[in-house]
Amino acid sequence: MDRDVHHATRPDTVVDQLLEDSWESRARRGSRRELTVEAVAAILFGCVAAALLVLNGGASGLRPGTACLLIATYAVVARVEFPWGTGHVVPTQLVLVPMLVLLPPGAVPAAVAAGLVLSALPDWARARVAGRRVLSAVPDAWHAVGPAAVLLAAGSPRIGAGQIPLMVAALAACCLVDLASSLTRLWLAGIVADWTAQPRVIAAVWVVDACLAPVGFLAAVSARHQPIDTLVVLPLALLLWLLAKDRSKRIDQAHARLKLVERQRARLRAAVGRLGDAFAAKLELGALLGTLLHGSLDAVGAVSGRLALTGLAGWNDLHVGDAGGLRVLKASAGVSEAPSGPTAVADHNVWTMSIPVRILGPKAVTGTLSFARRTHAFEAEDVATVSELVAKAQLAAGEILSHHELREQVLTDALTGLGNRRRLTNELSQTFERAAEGHRAMLLLFDLDGFKCYNDTFGHLAGDALLARMGTKLKDAVAPSGAAYRLGGDEFCARVDLDGGVPDELIARASAALCESGAQFSVRGSLGLVLLPDEADTPEAAIQLADERMYANKRRRPRTAQSRTKSVLLETLHAMEPGLDAEAELVSELATRVSRRLGLGGDDLDFVARAAQLHCVGKVGIPDTILDKPGPLTRSEWEFVRQHTLVGERLLSASSSLRPVAVLVRARHERWDGRGYPDGRAGDAIPLGSRIVAVCDAYGAMISERPYRAALSHAAACQELRAGAGTQFDPAVVEAFLCEVELAARERLRDPVHDAAEHVRSLLGSVR
Repeated sequence: MDRDVHHATRPDTVVDQLLEDSWESRARRGSRRELTVEAVAAILFGCVAAALLVLNGGASGLRPGTACLLIATYAVVARVEFPWGTGHVVPTQLVLVPMLVLLPPGAVPAAVAAGLVLSALPDWARARVAGRRVLSAVPDAWHAVGPAAVLLAAGSPRIGAGQIPLMVAALAACCLVDLASSLTRLWLAGIVADWTAQPRVIAAVWVVDACLAPVGFLAAVSARHQPIDTLVVLPLALLLWLLAKDRSKRIDQAHARLKLVERQRARLRAAVGRLGDAFAAKLELGALLGTLLHGSLDAVGAVSGRLALTGLAGWNDLHVGDAGGLRVLKASAGVSEAPSGPTAVADHNVWTMSIPVRILGPKAVTGTLSFARRTHAFEAEDVATVSELVAKAQLAAGEILSHHELREQVLTDALTGLGNRRRLTNELSQTFERAAEGHRAMLLLFDLDGFKCYNDTFGHLAGDALLARMGTKLKDAVAPSGAAYRLGGDEFCARVDLDGGVPDELIARASAALCESGAQFSVRGSLGLVLLPDEADTPEAAIQLADERMYANKRRRPRTAQSRTKSVLLETLHAMEPGLDAEAELVSELATRVSRRLGLGGDDLDFVARAAQLHCVGKVGIPDTILDKPGPLTRSEWEFVRQHTLVGERLLSASSSLRPVAVLVRARHERWDGRGYPDGRAGDAIPLGSRIVAVCDAYGAMISERPYRAALSHAAACQELRAGAGTQFDPAVVEAFLCEVELAARERLRDPVHDAAEHVRSLLGSVR
């Protein structure tokens, strides 16, 4: 409900606004401070009333019978209370005026106080009001002090038609003292009042008093000889009591309606708040639809609700509320009978309402949101409210479905349909979260050996088909205990749960899924395996460790004839000098390992490997007499030898696919300090691939026999490389090379699948 509707429910006048705001607080218990103020005001009133009585000469001239009759009549009239502002309007002027006429003025305040206390006692005795009401009755009599003081000051004359101006002055004093005493008590009690509105309310009370005072004066004049004639005011008091009772009843009803409106507003705010939270803060469709059902149920005050949808994968209809109402909803509405528009009907003393739901997303979702209510029928406003909520929910749900579709695309490899690296990272995070419950898993990382040769031989379309086929096989191999992923290129990964599974069988099935061979090709996967959470505590660490182990297995795997480059140039090299072919294979192996350590991958890694294989191809143009010369070369012979890098570049550049390799071969003999050939490049100006090949070639040459010297040992060759770091060689490349050859010296050739399974078994056994 908006602000305009709220203001429309507020009273128009200040009096009625104060009445509405104070209605619930009228029956509350007074605070300690309020009780203290009332007690002090009662004591002060008692002192003032006693003083006036003394000034009047005591009880002289007081007729007890008349006094008792007037006090009793005052008590009866004082029970007639019209709710007004923050208090009540009491027609006591009907009796106060006769008291001022028939009793000594000094005795009137005490008589009024007695009448007010007597009026409050019956309700207190029946526990309808608190004792505070009896206590406050005494200071409520302060208004009688003003007229009594005025009459005493005038000499207590006999009141008749000639004293009407005096009576007007007395009643004016009554109003002023009443205003002063009430405002003072409110202020001392700490009650926050509208000090601009309160006098206006009291002024309205004065108007009522001014209208009743003449009636009381006439009754007083007629009762001068027969005091019992004052009872003529009782019929009027009875009429006023009936009107007051009716007014209080109407106020109660209006207040109840107001509270109902406020509760409905609060319910709507809560419902809209729920939906707002779901729409703004969540991208979970289930949470959104559940909030729609519960929020709409609160908004219309229904006892049961049902949300039935079709076209949403994995959806189960939502139900909430009373079982009887749900039976009516299931019998009267369903997805198959989804209405074309909102409906509201009655059946078996249960009112139902159905709103069609249609969510537009990647796939259309349709259904029905229905409610049952027993208290009263659904109105057009209820239908409009829920329809508006449904409309907003439909828009939000459509965005959520679209977001989920985009998210699925972001997490899925388009070629194979497997999860990509991002999905793997997310699901590994979930695996680590479950580790506290004893959950164990394996991460298997594969890189396809022979795939590039297959791709070059059969074409990219055939290569894509092979990747898609292998992805499907890997997915089936690890299901249902795991999931498969493609990380890019020819890298595949699997995450396999070990809860009850046999590691050997799982690893063997996954490895076999990535093996295919034919007459002209053989493709298989090199494996790296990590046990989770034993060997890693984050997804990044797990993937890194698996990658390192996968490349370690790849390096240990012997090269097959099919994997060697069958180029005419290499065959020519082999025919010219068989030793150069073997040396080229060694240099290529070392260059590949060093390149990976330095962060190269993809085509850059392949170019370095090919450059290392073909780095001596230019020697085909050097005569054997120079290559096999046992002694030192002459200057002219050196100049001839130094041309072999340019010859190699020209030979390789003839093939467009080898031109990047030709660039690396040309710069193979450049030095870090700039004293190399053929271009005299220095430092980072030399391609990184050329710097890597230079170090690996130097090592391969030093540990090989030459006509002019014997082969050096591994340690001596490494020492020479250290000595040349910073002058002939890039220091960073030398350091990476030394680390790799040290690692290679410790590696053994073993079956990677058997090795991985044995590794997992040993870890699992040590934990048990």
